[in-house]
Amino acid sequence: MLPYFPFGPQFNDKIGTRLLTDADPLIDIDDHYLAEVLLKRQLLTGQPGYYYQSQPGHETAQWDVVALVLQEAARRAPDAFTLQQQGDEWHWQNHRLNEACTFTVGKVDTLPQEPLDWVGRQVAEDLLVLSGEGVRLVAGQLCFGNGWCLDDKLGLPFWDIHAPINPIVESMMRAALVLMERIPLGRPVWRLNWSLKLSDQLDMTSRHTPALDRLLAERLPQLALDTIAQQLFVRIERQTLTRLQRSGAVLFGIHTYQNRLDRELAERPGAAQNLAAVLETAPPALLDYKGISPFLEPLLTGLKQEKTS
Repeated sequence: MLPYFPFGPQFNDKIGTRLLTDADPLIDIDDHYLAEVLLKRQLLTGQPGYYYQSQPGHETAQWDVVALVLQEAARRAPDAFTLQQQGDEWHWQNHRLNEACTFTVGKVDTLPQEPLDWVGRQVAEDLLVLSGEGVRLVAGQLCFGNGWCLDDKLGLPFWDIHAPINPIVESMMRAALVLMERIPLGRPVWRLNWSLKLSDQLDMTSRHTPALDRLLAERLPQLALDTIAQQLFVRIERQTLTRLQRSGAVLFGIHTYQNRLDRELAERPGAAQNLAAVLETAPPALLDYKGISPFLEPLLTGLKQEKTS
């Protein structure tokens, strides 16, 4: 069962940010950790320049991310990770992967990759750094992106990253920009984003869009009402925003969770009714934006059958 299922009795058009408290993990080490980290490394080995990119001049922010992620991971999962710090000399042990690394903070040549690229290979989250006027994307490791990639976005300010802005999400985007510009140090926040997909592949970056569009065209006629929930996947992004200590940049972390829709419905009383209510009250333009419109009608019919069975 997914850790989050953000479907209430009706659609909510708010950005939905919450403070990240001590009870909330910045880095989530779950049962899928090993498989997802190994997949990230496989993707990065195959196409390193596609899944990781950075602009020069933001090394301090990258080291900020290293410190934040390693300290948080070691604190949250001491059975999986050990971090020893002696001044700028750090020793990291990843017990899940049976590997260790000793490096000097601030010296890039003591790591096998750039700091952000290296630390991103230790966790399942996608990690992106935004900084400067307009909140520009200045570095990122994006392996599990949903319909976008670094080739198209690196160096752009927040507003241009999301261009063209669909009018239905413009108010949300403006709120998100203000949040990123003003988020204070020591008060990280998180929110959820959701979608419904015909595939459970984690890497849905732009290079896979043509294949995923073909899959939709092929599968659409086969989405029978009584089995549609078995053919769809709930995809949840848990997004975190953290102001970094020394650089003042913002870390945007994305942890992607997914599960087959029928499994979620079976384990959550009222889930079919809530999901149907959200889909029925959401603006049609938003459902277009999320790519749900092509199978909305059979999905709603299937959900209504589910909640009456």
